[in-house]
Amino acid sequence: MIEDMQIRQAAANDTEFIIETIIEAEKSGSDMISSCKVLGLTEENFKEIMRQILHDNIPDYDYDLSGFLIAEKNDEYLGALGSWLEAADGNPSGIIKATILFPYLDKNKMNEISKNSKVVKGFTINRKPGALQLEHGYTREPYRRQGVFTTLIKEHIKRSLNKHAGIDMVQTALSKENFKSLNAYLKLGFEIAEEKHVDDPEILKLFPYDTRVVMELSKSKFPD
Repeated sequence: MIEDMQIRQAAANDTEFIIETIIEAEKSGSDMISSCKVLGLTEENFKEIMRQILHDNIPDYDYDLSGFLIAEKNDEYLGALGSWLEAADGNPSGIIKATILFPYLDKNKMNEISKNSKVVKGFTINRKPGALQLEHGYTREPYRRQGVFTTLIKEHIKRSLNKHAGIDMVQTALSKENFKSLNAYLKLGFEIAEEKHVDDPEILKLFPYDTRVVMELSKSKFPD
């Protein structure tokens, strides 16, 4: 455990680090940014879109800047993790995300994007309304295996319960082969609720893996 580590909510001046967090989480240890592949974007295109979207700070989905918590020490970034309450206003996060991203897409690539979306459909997560969602977790290399990620998970749950006492489940989804994150969640009591496998070999052109798991933590196992 890193001594004197501080956890705080992300702010506008943290945008570049949150973009780094989103990209590295999507890469999942590879060189592939899944959103770029699915949406036909370059990395620079994606970063610029993220800057604009994070600036808008729209709540209740995974690109909400204020939904990220940052771990730092002596003003140095250690890691970050995002969260939101699913369908807090009645709208599923997937719909919110699609609506916000659509204006930024290249209309000349819509056939390609539509084709990719059909392949990716096998990874669709059944997010429970009212459940806390954890997404885009990342720890910078020098600080891994020192409790940063686990601390961020616990802090998200704690802070969310302070705002929404009725939360009774936490959900997350990640690559089945992302053993470090998988084990971190398992140690906190998360269980694998569902496995999503895409047989279409095209999936590996869009994602660095073909199997992801949905993990859940019930209220009776929430950390103190």
